[in-house]
Amino acid sequence: MARRAELKAAKKAAEEELEKLKENDPQAIADLEAELKFVKEAANRWTDNIFGCQDYLVKKRGMPKKEAFKILGINGDFDYPEDKVGK
Repeated sequence: MARRAELKAAKKAAEEELEKLKENDPQAIADLEAELKFVKEAANRWTDNIFGCQDYLVKKRGMPKKEAFKILGINGDFDYPEDKVGK
């Protein structure tokens, strides 16, 4: 019976160690990098769309730029996500 409890504790310790090591799993890191690339592309696509809407409002509808910013809910600091990294 003592041996069983000993093995159970060892198994639990090994499972905890495995969970810690999963954080550094090359496949998990590769999956996160792929997901990050996908999210960056989506953010850039949405930013393009917002700038497209702004251009339409200003150039085609003759709206002042500040009013277009207000309607779109953005301010003069709005830019692409990678331009904000490290600032």
